[in-house]
Amino acid sequence: MIKFQKLLPALALVLGATLAMAMNFASPEANGTLKAFINNQWQPIPENTQYVCDEEESSCVARFDELDQMIPGTEVEGVYTPL
Repeated sequence: MIKFQKLLPALALVLGATLAMAMNFASPEANGTLKAFINNQWQPIPENTQYVCDEEESSCVARFDELDQMIPGTEVEGVYTPL
């Protein structure tokens, strides 16, 4: 039992390091190129661009991968309006 108590801090350190590595993954929002649907075309826009997507049933902005395919779940509906 005493050996186990002496080993406990080392096990806690290993567990903490393992969890830190497991939780260190890239944010999905930062992946892909941000594009806006302007004049019936997808055009790249800078990440720091401020915009509003008006309430309409069309595409506003979405993220695209390196093959220029839309990343599922990133499309926002509306009309793109830069601020």
